[in-house]
Amino acid sequence: MITDLNYLKTMSGGDSKFIREMIDLFREQIEEYKSIMPELLEKKDYDGLSKIAHKAKSSVAVMGMKEVSDLLKELEILAHDQKDVDRCESLVSHFLEQSEIAIVELESSY
Repeated sequence: MITDLNYLKTMSGGDSKFIREMIDLFREQIEEYKSIMPELLEKKDYDGLSKIAHKAKSSVAVMGMKEVSDLLKELEILAHDQKDVDRCESLVSHFLEQSEIAIVELESSY
């Protein structure tokens, strides 16, 4: 399992409707990231990529995706510092792949 909804369940008091809304919001955000991140990479807009990685980090953290959150933190720092930028593309790809798997997982559980 990539996701862990324990935080959401605790925070919402087990409110299934709220959890469903958060999952729907997560799915919408991932769709946005899927279009924005590759564009930013292509334009070599590392400042923008750093900012979107920071934003995405919060989204995945709420879904209990610790490993992906750590990956986004690395992406955020590399892009911000413009160091090892060749690695950014693989980090973005891995993030998007893991997010798609997480969506399938979340949809089947809620």
